[in-house]
Amino acid sequence: MTTTEAELNPEALTADAPHWRPGEFALRDAWFPVAHTPTLSGKALHRTVHSQPYFLWLESGVPRASNSHPKTPQKRPPSEFTDGKGNYPVVDRYGHIWVWYGDPRHADPALLPDIPFLPRHRSQPSFAWGVNFMHCSYELVLENILDLTHTDFIHAAYAGETEVFDEDNVTFESTSETVTMIRTVKKRPTSRYQRETLGVLEPFQDQTAFTHVFIRSGVCFLHSHYSTAPSMPLMQSNTPESRILTRANFAFGIQQTDDPRFAREWPRTATIIGEQDESVLNPQNTRYLLKPPHRDLSTRFDAAGLHYRKRHMDMVDRQKRGDTAYKSDAAAAAQVADVLKIRRQH
Repeated sequence: MTTTEAELNPEALTADAPHWRPGEFALRDAWFPVAHTPTLSGKALHRTVHSQPYFLWLESGVPRASNSHPKTPQKRPPSEFTDGKGNYPVVDRYGHIWVWYGDPRHADPALLPDIPFLPRHRSQPSFAWGVNFMHCSYELVLENILDLTHTDFIHAAYAGETEVFDEDNVTFESTSETVTMIRTVKKRPTSRYQRETLGVLEPFQDQTAFTHVFIRSGVCFLHSHYSTAPSMPLMQSNTPESRILTRANFAFGIQQTDDPRFAREWPRTATIIGEQDESVLNPQNTRYLLKPPHRDLSTRFDAAGLHYRKRHMDMVDRQKRGDTAYKSDAAAAAQVADVLKIRRQH
């Protein structure tokens, strides 16, 4: 569903909406990529999803997930999130170990997101994946990601310096499970990174930036097309370990670029960009936890983030009534390869 101009009006999206309270409700029945496949071994890893404990390990080469450490004599009792033996549903796909948060009877692998730019049954090289941490709720991370204008100020060295562009258009689409934002900029100044690291000589670039987020799990795809510079898509997990900590496992689709230097160099920037995002997200989380009395101020560029809030709160209301099912439009969320303009991996 593509928005109309009226839907891009922040006042229309927030006039009757309740105050935004990120981190107050844990959405259920979702797959979360909590670890990179190469990090799994016979020695158990500990992860959390919405403060729920997960222990992960390999048993005869098969991934296992439980609410108790495999070598702990006193096991935790089974819960509503596990089977009768305390085990969670678990899947190894796209170079990640995915665990189910919710009713284990609903854990269908078909509900895993389609990640067209990552190999389905093998991991990326070690230089192309890693992890960042954001000390905030995952809802705030997703809002930040959907605001593609924040790159002009927080990540200008990589995205391009802030100036008046010839054209700057923002559109978004959504389903009951996803929100997608696309920003098209004409004649954007070439970034310092493109000039100094990649040797791009043109002073300006045309750019189309794309962000696609999955509301329940926090998984997102990010990609930018430049007219005369290489780029590659990124998958970032944004797993809510708690209300104040988000684990952002990431993997780059290095197969999407024919520039071997860029394929090696661009993933190195992930830690720096993550630190820049953390510097603005961490202070926000405390303000929301303290329940500010006033509504947030917004501009037209916040429309996708505001729509995400609305979609998220709609899902919260539905789950509070006991409905955790996926609607019929959920399948449409997987069809992003054409929008990304990428080569599908197998």
